[in-house]
Amino acid sequence: MSTKILRKILQDKKVVGEEHLKTVMESVLDEYDLLREVFDRGRTGHIIVDKQNWKICLLNRSLSKMIPLQQTSFKEGKSLLDVVKDPDVRKYLKRISAGEESLESRDFSFGEGEIKTIRVSFTPFMLSDTEYLDICFEDITEMLKKEMKLRNTEALASMTTMAAGVAHDIKNPLAAMRIYISLLRKAVSSGRGLDKAEEFLDVLDQETERLNEIAVDFLFAVKPIDINLKLDRINDVLNELSDFIAVEALQKNIRIEMHLEPFLPSIMLDSKLLRRAFLNIVNNSFYAMGAGGVLVLESRTDGDFVRVSISDNGCGMTEEQQKKIFEPYFTTKSEGGTGLGLTAVLKIMNAHGADIEFDSKVGSGTVFTFKFPIPPSERKAIGTKEE
Repeated sequence: MSTKILRKILQDKKVVGEEHLKTVMESVLDEYDLLREVFDRGRTGHIIVDKQNWKICLLNRSLSKMIPLQQTSFKEGKSLLDVVKDPDVRKYLKRISAGEESLESRDFSFGEGEIKTIRVSFTPFMLSDTEYLDICFEDITEMLKKEMKLRNTEALASMTTMAAGVAHDIKNPLAAMRIYISLLRKAVSSGRGLDKAEEFLDVLDQETERLNEIAVDFLFAVKPIDINLKLDRINDVLNELSDFIAVEALQKNIRIEMHLEPFLPSIMLDSKLLRRAFLNIVNNSFYAMGAGGVLVLESRTDGDFVRVSISDNGCGMTEEQQKKIFEPYFTTKSEGGTGLGLTAVLKIMNAHGADIEFDSKVGSGTVFTFKFPIPPSERKAIGTKEE
């Protein structure tokens, strides 16, 4: 109800108790004016519409700072689509009003040079048996800038850590190479001990390969991932992984158990990258189990996801270790570990849109679980089969 109508009521002297009514009505008007001023001065733009006909019931002045509006936009009672000037926002709201899209927030960018980003969100509510919709317009430009600055700071910190890790990792191979080059030079110059030359060259070859591994792992960690997703069966990846690690498992006295759900829906995956990620987990499990144990590979459906688990009964991890396992260059291996294995796993899973969970107890073992989203087409196929 507008202030004009309320003031008209105050002028109506037919009501008994005029002075008391006047006091009450003035109080109501003052409160309304105060709330309206707060509403108009807020940093968020609002359009409140009747959800049945999408006519504007209320809007605030801050709205004009959020999105481009028609000149007559502040006249309430107009259609929402007649008020919004920007074609992209109008098209989006039109689809919302027609029920072609759900009430989910969306971001839009405006301006030339200095670009601002506006987030549109929706809050439905009921009042006096009428359903209304509060369409909220929030300027998130500064928030996005802060998030970007934070990401850049984190990326710089991560790169600094990784660079320090690379420097630390290459010291040992370089030191060994320097020693054996010196020994090789002495053997050649003296003409004695040439029978040792082949041994020296073998060591140099090993250390060169080690340097190459460090470089390859580092480049994979910092470069954008090259992923080729296609609809495929994850059980095939797990079976291939089992075959690949079978000989090493036998040598280490480790038994492999497979619990694969036979009719899993296909998911979008890059089999090459997933094998690499799973192999990194398996290598950690083999190291944790030492002289022997049991490695379990499991797959099953879990609602709209395919769940894959890799578990071992090895030494497990402490709480402090669990906090750091995805940090670059953190490793519990005394030798042979770059500390980038789980960083690569995390990167590969993010590229697949998969979630990672893990649970570990000292002396009991560790289980890593990966949740892959099932594509909508495969969900429909599952529903058809169930029917």
